[in-house]
Amino acid sequence: MESSKSPPEASGPASLPSVDILDDAAVWTPEIEYLVQAVVEQIRLDQPGMIVNGPQRNGKSRACGYVEAVLADCVGYPVTTFTWTIPEAVAATTRVFIQERMLQSGCNAIGHRDLAVLRNRLINHMTERATADGAKRIVIIVDEAQNLGRNDYGALVFIFNELERRRLRPFFLLVGQPELGKLSQQWVTEDAQQMVGRFSTRTHDYLGIRLDDLEVVLAGFDDEEDGPEATAAFRTAPTAYAEGWRVQQLAPMMRDAVRRVAAAQNVQEDVRLPMQYLRACLLSMLYRIVQRRMRPQVFQLSDAIDCVKSSNFGKVLQYYVRTGVGTGGELRGTPGTVGGGASAFSEHIEPGSCPRRATRVERGRPGGEAAT
Repeated sequence: MESSKSPPEASGPASLPSVDILDDAAVWTPEIEYLVQAVVEQIRLDQPGMIVNGPQRNGKSRACGYVEAVLADCVGYPVTTFTWTIPEAVAATTRVFIQERMLQSGCNAIGHRDLAVLRNRLINHMTERATADGAKRIVIIVDEAQNLGRNDYGALVFIFNELERRRLRPFFLLVGQPELGKLSQQWVTEDAQQMVGRFSTRTHDYLGIRLDDLEVVLAGFDDEEDGPEATAAFRTAPTAYAEGWRVQQLAPMMRDAVRRVAAAQNVQEDVRLPMQYLRACLLSMLYRIVQRRMRPQVFQLSDAIDCVKSSNFGKVLQYYVRTGVGTGGELRGTPGTVGGGASAFSEHIEPGSCPRRATRVERGRPGGEAAT
């Protein structure tokens, strides 16, 4: 039987890292590659918008930042991108909705009673940003879009029309939880072509991470673009890092540990790992290495199982299986459809045109217009 007491790197008390082990920047994943390619495809087809939906904690918000950071490079021409986040449904007026979108766009001149003035300021600000970027295409990423109300959609239609009137080409990327995908199906049932044609010409399922992809995903945490000191492996075990150890070498044990935890719950499906729980599993493993002064090269499966359990993924695993988005077999939506259908891309892909790590996105470009 394997022992969980791995040989230490050195004797004496462990010294914890002085910075977070994992950088806050989004890392490349196959799911992000699928998402970026789907968005680029829709933009190149001059579609007005699409829906991205998936269960909570799958990393959708982090993926929004990734898309914002790389989209112009992947499309191949200038794109101005705004990211808006919708709070949980409250009894907010259209005026408040526009003010929040102004602030999230970097326009601080929200002090006016007249809704028409506020809307005009927002459109002016977005237009000026596009002009400064040399862009005709404006992409508006709406995160937590399941919280949008009927009046909010009316405001989005107005913004879309006004941007078009100024000879700009808007694209709305609505990102949210599974109920957002159900809303698009409801629009089809109600024959609400105004909404389908603008916001859901394509519905894309954002899934968890395949266990077979853990090596390439974990490799992203050791990106050396900012120097060795920024890598997870160096921050965890500098000596082992110098010997060639990298965190992706933990992938086989993480994969086996997740499968064993799933099997203990009689789950037969090939479970996908949501990004939040992947990070939690990895952090648990790395801190165990640090605190026990282990040589990471001899980290054992019994340790990995303990770390998966401490991440609490086992407590929510059944939810991700039950939702149907997060297991290994479902199909993605295709252009011109809502919901399922064969994917335009293969189920497993290698890194393509998307960079392996996205830099932090400067949300809202602070320092916009002064309040009046």
